[in-house]
Amino acid sequence: MTGDVAANPPPIAADTTPENHQQQVEKPWLAYISEDLPRTVQESADSALRSARSLQHNSSTQVRTLKDHVLQYTSQYKSYEDLVFSRIKDQVKVAREHSALSAGVAITAALLLMRGPRRFLFRRTLGRFQTEEARIVKATNSVHDLTLSVQLMKKESEKLLEIAAFAEKGMTYGYGELRYTTTLNFVMKRVFMTFD
Repeated sequence: MTGDVAANPPPIAADTTPENHQQQVEKPWLAYISEDLPRTVQESADSALRSARSLQHNSSTQVRTLKDHVLQYTSQYKSYEDLVFSRIKDQVKVAREHSALSAGVAITAALLLMRGPRRFLFRRTLGRFQTEEARIVKATNSVHDLTLSVQLMKKESEKLLEIAAFAEKGMTYGYGELRYTTTLNFVMKRVFMTFD
């Protein structure tokens, strides 16, 4: 707005003097300062207040929405919790009424959860439905795995034997050195004793 006033001064009439021209150029500046500037400041302040109110309204709306959702979800949770516990209570009542059936179901579930009985049942029931080819392939894979593990153990035992042989050589060498040094120390003591 300030550039428009300075860039476009009012048209100067032919009969005006330079003093009148100076007054006309200053007049828009004075009008801007006295009229437009307070209005602009007031509009800026109003705009800042409106944005602050809208921000406050939006944040309070979001908080209210969040509270509403929390209340809704807690009520849903409580209803599901009541439903689950009512079903559990009903099942416990049925289990009390039919105790033999409940004991059978509990024992069967325990057997199926344990590893040994589950494996036994699988081999005796579902294992019988396997074809002979599948059993042969499974046995072949087991033999192959066993062969690999035996070969690996042989290699490890050979390495251990080599390390043991090397350690034995080192020990015998060390023992010989120790005997030599003890003999040498003994001889040196005798020599010193004779000179004393």
